[in-house]
Amino acid sequence: MAIHNNKLYLGGIFQFLGPNTGGAAILNTVDGTLLDSNSCPYLELLSFSNVAISDERGGFYLAGNFSHLQGIAKQSLVHIQSNCKLDTNFDVGTGSGGSDIRDLLLVGEKIYIAGSFSTWNGSSRQNLAAVNRITGVLDTTWVPSADATVESILGDTDGIFIAGQFTSINASGIGRLAKISYDTGSTYGSFSANISAGAIRTIAIGRDVSNNKVIYAGGSFTAVSPANVKAFEMDGNMSAWNPAPNGLINDIAVLGSKVYLIGTFNLLGSTARINFAAVDNTGTVGGEDLGLSGSDTIASITEFGGKIYMLGNFTSIGGKSRRHGFSVDPSNGKISDWNPSFTTGFSYPNGKIAFSSDGSKVLVPGSYYSVNVVERNGFGSIDLNTGKPTDFNPQLTGTAIRSLHVRDHLLYAGGQFTSVLNSSRTNFFILNLNTLNLEGPAPTFNSNVESITTDENYIYVGGSFSNVAGTARSNIARLMLTNGTLDSWNPIGDGNVSSIHLLKDKVFVGGSFTNIGGSNTSYITSLNPINGINLLFPSATSFPNAYVSTIATYQNQLFIGGNFTIVGGQSTSRFSSFDLTTGSYSNQLLTTDNIVSTISIGENGKGMIGGYFTTINGSTKEGFVYYDFLNGRLLNSNVPSSGDVYKSFAVKNTHYFGGKINQVNNRPKGGFYFVELNN
Repeated sequence: MAIHNNKLYLGGIFQFLGPNTGGAAILNTVDGTLLDSNSCPYLELLSFSNVAISDERGGFYLAGNFSHLQGIAKQSLVHIQSNCKLDTNFDVGTGSGGSDIRDLLLVGEKIYIAGSFSTWNGSSRQNLAAVNRITGVLDTTWVPSADATVESILGDTDGIFIAGQFTSINASGIGRLAKISYDTGSTYGSFSANISAGAIRTIAIGRDVSNNKVIYAGGSFTAVSPANVKAFEMDGNMSAWNPAPNGLINDIAVLGSKVYLIGTFNLLGSTARINFAAVDNTGTVGGEDLGLSGSDTIASITEFGGKIYMLGNFTSIGGKSRRHGFSVDPSNGKISDWNPSFTTGFSYPNGKIAFSSDGSKVLVPGSYYSVNVVERNGFGSIDLNTGKPTDFNPQLTGTAIRSLHVRDHLLYAGGQFTSVLNSSRTNFFILNLNTLNLEGPAPTFNSNVESITTDENYIYVGGSFSNVAGTARSNIARLMLTNGTLDSWNPIGDGNVSSIHLLKDKVFVGGSFTNIGGSNTSYITSLNPINGINLLFPSATSFPNAYVSTIATYQNQLFIGGNFTIVGGQSTSRFSSFDLTTGSYSNQLLTTDNIVSTISIGENGKGMIGGYFTTINGSTKEGFVYYDFLNGRLLNSNVPSSGDVYKSFAVKNTHYFGGKINQVNNRPKGGFYFVELNN
């Protein structure tokens, strides 16, 4: 990580950059762009959701398997107001207790909930429940009981249709498709569909060829002989409508006389269609064809404003780039401008989207992490004013960038790669950040570069290489700052150099070496900046017992982190320091259960320690902690987090750190985070 002109440059192993939304986002209905966070705060859902519905007042209800929204603890079902903020007064408690919610229905003052749960906020409920739309309190008068998952719930004028895997509702023996009352959930015995096996995933109300109301049902089921999709009359009898797809139906949308089907099929009767088809109300397959491949799948389909919106697992539709979401105008077959571009595809049962009452916004639930993403192979930048990716696309080819360092307007990068900006560069390059062009023909390193730093005259480089620009250099080298050519300085290390820290008249190095600069010193030492000779400081005899990953300094102390558990015969746990005057160590500053990989210290002595650990001093704390380096104590501002931290740095008292971070302070964070540690 490195900063220049309020842009944060990121290097690592990733494919995309995008805003931290978590598994739900509110988008523009026309083009799919994420609404500006100033007017519509990101939902920051931790972590995934299945279904959304409009609250009919400009906001939404959202359900799924999550623990927090906008940093606030909420489970199962939430109300999002028209200003995109969480309604904290709506509270369902523990809700479904982590079990799946498959569908929602808002009628009057009740929200009806379908899924695969057995309790709702501690009360027994078998796959169906209802709550008050204002408070979220469980309705004690609506108590239907389904003996297995309810997948879909749909309101009609005089009752509610439910569909799913159940074989009996309210012990009636009516299964898979049933009708129940709004008031108590009692079964309507007058509606009984003859479904002999399987399950229904989706239902929709439409009109048959005679303009009679029918229920279209899709899934993987058998109703006498027709399978997977069928139309049922209002008494449960089957109509003659029979498209006969040869595979599963995931979802149905009805627009006028057309019924749109998505699923995993390649034939409807004898007509070839892959995973998408339009069938009129006579059962005739239309000419609509998205040209999907067999690996392209569609998880959900929704009609709104005369357009069809679809989510699934694909990267292009009709020759247009579309990552997992698109919209089409069925009147002319044209793919619309709606292009949300998600990190991750959609699979049943997630992706049931909802539109706001004014039609300007659409809430998309799912199992993705970000939306409006741009492709960046392991290297890119974020605008710190907007939090969004910049247009800079370096087109890196290779495994990863492992080190970034900025001096003036130049960015020095190292890692494992073969080209950048369509120019050959092997494991090292120099980028002019004013022009975003490469500087000069940088020397080739024959293996991984892990650490880069500079002084007024030189570029110091550490890693696991053995050759630089055709000349032998073992794990550490120095280049001329003026032109990037190799310098004669050659300490020779017998193991990886993972950290270099310049201080006064010493070059401190840490890594996995046991001999460097001509002397046997293990894992940490300092080198003479003139001739590369080992200075045997902090010690010629006292060493850590395993590698050192990171080095940082504050006042007269140099702090080290790594995988060591002993320094100079004294027990210490992966974090230690020594006096820069005497070289004497201070051990047992804190205890971790795994590697410390990075340390950053601000001007005020406050900073962070990051790594692969899950506990600090015996208490659960994953990935990083805030630390007072002046007084040698943990700060009490440590926040919940998950994921490992690999690298960090400080600008004044702001700390930037990154790795495989999933969440910080109960908000989703995709790989990196920054925080001011002032007070």
